[in-house]
Amino acid sequence: MNRSVVARSVFVPGTRALLLGLLWLLAPAVHAHPHAWIDLRVSVIFDAQGHVTALRQAWLIDPFYSLVLMEEMAEDAIGDTLEEKMEDIGTRMITNLGPYDYFTEIRHGDTRIRGATASDHRLDRNRGRLELSFTLNLEKPLDPVADTFEYAVFDPSYFIEILHDDNAAVALEGASESCSLRIIEPRPDPAMIARAAALDVNQTAEPGLGRHFTERTEIRCEP
Repeated sequence: MNRSVVARSVFVPGTRALLLGLLWLLAPAVHAHPHAWIDLRVSVIFDAQGHVTALRQAWLIDPFYSLVLMEEMAEDAIGDTLEEKMEDIGTRMITNLGPYDYFTEIRHGDTRIRGATASDHRLDRNRGRLELSFTLNLEKPLDPVADTFEYAVFDPSYFIEILHDDNAAVALEGASESCSLRIIEPRPDPAMIARAAALDVNQTAEPGLGRHFTERTEIRCEP
């Protein structure tokens, strides 16, 4: 399964057909990537030694996609109560995201860090929207004094746009006062913007398109 298809169905098996059908009923403006939006909040977790150990993430899904998922829950989710159905859907989301590193790219200096695992996942309703939260645990603690810690959360196919929530941004939990962060805004060139605009909901994006539209967060700490 290619990454673009995964992006369209990564949340719930069976959702893709419903989502695509509803999207085609909307105005022509939606026939371009992205087709869904997520407001991102992240807490970077530090241990007592000042090393980064985890990223606690909250993904607030846009109202339309939330409606799609709630329709899916009513028809497909396992459980007798709404809470049980939401737990079932949340588990499927996390399971589907696992092979794709939970759409999270982590770097320590120039080194790509892999092997992070998700725990404490939860799907809730937040102001009429669905919110998926989980903790992404690093395999080994990383020292932000020795080198810059960086993360980016994005859908490689750019079917879904994931950007930090302007009202929350990023929290550093347990960090020393010497630590600072910087969110680097994406600067896609006009050619990339045109490519994304030319893709309709059924087309597969070129590998890595989403990288050009991705915010990157750098964290540095002084000795």
